[in-house]
Amino acid sequence: MLVREGQKTYAAMRRAPFPVVGSIHGMALGGGCEAHLHCDAVVAHAELYTGLVETGVGVMPGWGGCVQMLGRAYNNPKQRKGPMPALAQVFEQLAMAKISKSAFEARDMLYLLDGKHRIVMNSDRRLFEAKQVALELSVNYQPPTPYTYRLPGRAGKAALNMVIGAMKMLGKVTPHDEVVAGVLGEVLTGGKTNIIKTLTEDEIYELEFQGFMKLIHNWNSIARIETMLETGKPLRN
Repeated sequence: MLVREGQKTYAAMRRAPFPVVGSIHGMALGGGCEAHLHCDAVVAHAELYTGLVETGVGVMPGWGGCVQMLGRAYNNPKQRKGPMPALAQVFEQLAMAKISKSAFEARDMLYLLDGKHRIVMNSDRRLFEAKQVALELSVNYQPPTPYTYRLPGRAGKAALNMVIGAMKMLGKVTPHDEVVAGVLGEVLTGGKTNIIKTLTEDEIYELEFQGFMKLIHNWNSIARIETMLETGKPLRN
């Protein structure tokens, strides 16, 4: 229920008939990152640490992080064309739980978007700037067009599995890292789809939900979560 309601809430933010503007600083990790990914615009303090870090505790983004990051990567005009470059970027960031060290790096990582999101050096100006952005967007506002996706399916998953296997042989991933990355890869490649089929945001939300639920019932993931809660440190199982 918690995962479903989170998805519905964030999707409603993105599809609302009025502009939704985020104002962020410090740390915005996991669900906090997913919240601002669904905003029309963001005003961010330059000192921003944001990212989707769920794999560190044995799960994966479950509140639309995969949905939004895939859409941003495939619609990034600076991204190399083809089915794999955008997918590889999102997979690497999420599988390795990468965090931005500044708002400027967050922009390079697509957690923030050029032209839509503002970076301020003085954190005290965030709310003022966010209000100005909301007023600007409110004039003849239309919700953003939902993303559509053409993902490589099983062929893309096989390519990602090869990368994960090589990293495991080099000792860079643990056995459960491999499991988590495998489920994440299945979601990001679109499951049983193929490159000629068009998927909707709602179909990716559903894949994301199924992937999260598969991992949350895994005892090794549960051990990671319990260790983080008890010690504040990640378990490398």
